Amino acid sequence: MKVVIEILESGTYRDQAWEGTFLSTKGELRAVTPSYAAQLIGQEKAALYLDSNGEMKFA
Repeated sequence: MKVVIEILESGTYRDQAWEGTFLSTKGELRAVTPSYAAQLIGQEKAALYLDSNGEMKFA
Protein backbone atom coordinates (compact mmCIF):
# COMPACT_ATOMS: atom_id res chain seq x y z
CA MET A 1 0.00 0.00 0.00
CA LYS A 2 1.22 3.49 -0.80
CA VAL A 3 -0.14 6.91 0.14
CA VAL A 4 -0.23 9.98 -2.09
CA ILE A 5 1.80 13.02 -1.05
CA GLU A 6 2.37 16.43 -2.58
CA ILE A 7 6.03 17.36 -2.94
CA LEU A 8 6.81 20.75 -1.34
CA GLU A 9 10.52 20.89 -2.21
CA SER A 10 11.94 19.93 -5.60
CA GLY A 11 14.71 17.35 -5.44
CA THR A 12 15.84 13.77 -5.83
CA TYR A 13 14.17 11.19 -3.59
CA ARG A 14 14.42 7.44 -2.90
CA ASP A 15 11.50 5.61 -1.30
CA GLN A 16 13.02 2.13 -0.89
CA ALA A 17 16.74 1.31 -0.63
CA TRP A 18 16.49 -1.22 -3.48
CA GLU A 19 14.65 1.16 -5.83
CA GLY A 20 16.22 3.86 -7.96
CA THR A 21 15.95 7.53 -7.16
CA PHE A 22 13.27 9.74 -8.68
CA LEU A 23 13.25 13.44 -9.44
CA SER A 24 10.21 15.38 -8.24
CA THR A 25 9.25 19.01 -8.61
CA LYS A 26 7.30 21.19 -6.21
CA GLY A 27 3.57 20.53 -6.46
CA GLU A 28 3.94 17.04 -7.97
CA LEU A 29 1.84 14.21 -6.54
CA ARG A 30 3.67 10.96 -5.74
CA ALA A 31 2.65 7.60 -4.31
CA VAL A 32 5.14 6.49 -1.62
CA THR A 33 5.22 4.09 1.31
CA PRO A 34 3.61 5.37 4.52
CA SER A 35 6.96 5.39 6.36
CA TYR A 36 8.64 7.48 3.65
CA ALA A 37 5.64 9.82 3.57
CA ALA A 38 5.98 10.34 7.33
CA GLN A 39 9.70 11.03 6.95
CA LEU A 40 9.19 13.63 4.19
CA ILE A 41 6.28 15.27 6.02
CA GLY A 42 8.42 15.49 9.19
CA GLN A 43 11.17 17.17 7.16
CA GLU A 44 8.57 19.54 5.65
CA LYS A 45 9.50 18.36 2.14
CA ALA A 46 6.02 16.96 1.46
CA ALA A 47 2.41 17.19 2.61
CA LEU A 48 -0.22 14.48 2.76
CA TYR A 49 -2.53 14.80 -0.24
CA LEU A 50 -6.21 15.03 0.60
CA ASP A 51 -8.95 14.90 -2.04
CA SER A 52 -11.86 17.33 -2.30
CA ASN A 53 -13.69 15.37 0.43
CA GLY A 54 -10.72 15.71 2.81
CA GLU A 55 -9.82 12.02 2.52
CA MET A 56 -6.39 10.45 2.06
CA LYS A 57 -5.63 8.83 -1.27
CA PHE A 58 -3.98 5.41 -1.58
CA ALA A 59 -2.27 3.80 -4.54
